[in-house]
Amino acid sequence: MIIRLAFRNIIGSGWRSLINVLILALVLIGLIWAEGMWFSWLNLAKTQQKQWEYAAGILRARSFDPLDTFSWEKGYAAIPEQAQKYIEAGSLIPVLFSPAVIYPGGRMQSAVVKGIPASQQILRIPSQGLNGQEEYLVPAIIGKAMARNTKLQVGDTFTARLKNSDDAYDALELQVAQIMNCPVPSLDIGTVWIDLDSLRKIKQLPEVATIMVMQSPGLARLANQDFRHIDEKEFFSDLNQMVKTKAAGQMMPFSMLIFLAMLAIFDTQALAIFKRRKEIGMLSALGMTKGQIIILFTTEGVLYMLFAALAALPLGFPLFYYFFAHGLALPPGYDSFGIAGFDEPLKFHYSIPLTLATVLFLVVLTAVVSWLPARRIARLKPTEALRGR
Repeated sequence: MIIRLAFRNIIGSGWRSLINVLILALVLIGLIWAEGMWFSWLNLAKTQQKQWEYAAGILRARSFDPLDTFSWEKGYAAIPEQAQKYIEAGSLIPVLFSPAVIYPGGRMQSAVVKGIPASQQILRIPSQGLNGQEEYLVPAIIGKAMARNTKLQVGDTFTARLKNSDDAYDALELQVAQIMNCPVPSLDIGTVWIDLDSLRKIKQLPEVATIMVMQSPGLARLANQDFRHIDEKEFFSDLNQMVKTKAAGQMMPFSMLIFLAMLAIFDTQALAIFKRRKEIGMLSALGMTKGQIIILFTTEGVLYMLFAALAALPLGFPLFYYFFAHGLALPPGYDSFGIAGFDEPLKFHYSIPLTLATVLFLVVLTAVVSWLPARRIARLKPTEALRGR
């Protein structure tokens, strides 16, 4: 009965109810759009990093710390014997890192030379271009950002200086065999890719690796005292935290919109209690308790939000579909921020659990805001309410 009566009261309020519903619907549409943007960016960045860098998991040398560049020179370990058969089968990719100084066009620039088997098929890195080594020139692959920074083009040659296992400097003559379009900045910016055997030969480090990329999660059992398994939670922790931080900052405008929408509901309910005192007195005279009347006004506020959720479907569908089909075109230069997911239009995907959680949050918030002014009903006397006091 309370729900039916609350529904009739909302319908009877006419334009005032319609305005409240539209305001709440616009706020909900904005929240779903913003959540879709951050959810889609996170998913795209994770997908790209899995395809190009992470695959099904990584075994990382315990001596290598990606946050400590001083550890990179000695950041490798001997590959365990039980892993060799998986490397030969192509289900485990050893990768060796080596800090270096390169001299493109006579200029000096710091870089990281990474050795990867040319025959690998797990990652999307076009390592097949590392085949066909000439007598003195080692084929190298760089990304488009690296090519832009170094002014290198396909066919250009340059020198790379690096340390070998005896801490003596040695040099490689490299030739750009291919410029790859890599969406993962950590594999592009400041990175030169060469064949693993060539890097091992000049560093005099046979059968070692900095990381080993796994084709299946079951290979995590190969972790030992030299290599530890890096799971998804650890690998993507920085990305997850970055998205949460940026999303929290972008939610400030929407927080203001939510505040204004809740203020509109609060004012509507407070005004309704002032104007509907005779109705409240009549309901009390008919046997409704003050608690039931408070529930009635709170239910009206909740129904406002539910109607807004229903209205948001047809009103927001064109916006949601446009960004789903065409995506959000990012301004030029975003791909240089060092974050995955910025190299192509961001096509939105909307998380149903996240959307339902947003609607539920607004329903609860609306209920609380509607209940606050309704508490005044407990101080009204039925006889004075019937007289409009």
